[in-house]
Amino acid sequence: MDTQQLVILLVGVILLGMFTFLPQWQTRRRRQKQLAEMQIGNKVMTIGGIIGTLTCVDSERQRARVEIAPGVEIHIALDGISHTLTSSSDAVE
Repeated sequence: MDTQQLVILLVGVILLGMFTFLPQWQTRRRRQKQLAEMQIGNKVMTIGGIIGTLTCVDSERQRARVEIAPGVEIHIALDGISHTLTSSSDAVE
């Protein structure tokens, strides 16, 4: 193998690694930021489509409680929260 082929192979491996790991790293960083910004009282949507108000977050146990109706709370994993609803147009009352 001559030097030129080795350089091309090395550049290819580096590019493959970047295209494989960079999107995962960005997604993980975005998710951690989203979880850090969650506050009690925020409207959230679960991955199952349930919309409710966040009433408790236990980041140590990776659990949360979401009130889906007055007096009705469900316990879910933090990973089960899809996103926070920010505007009134996001949630249907």
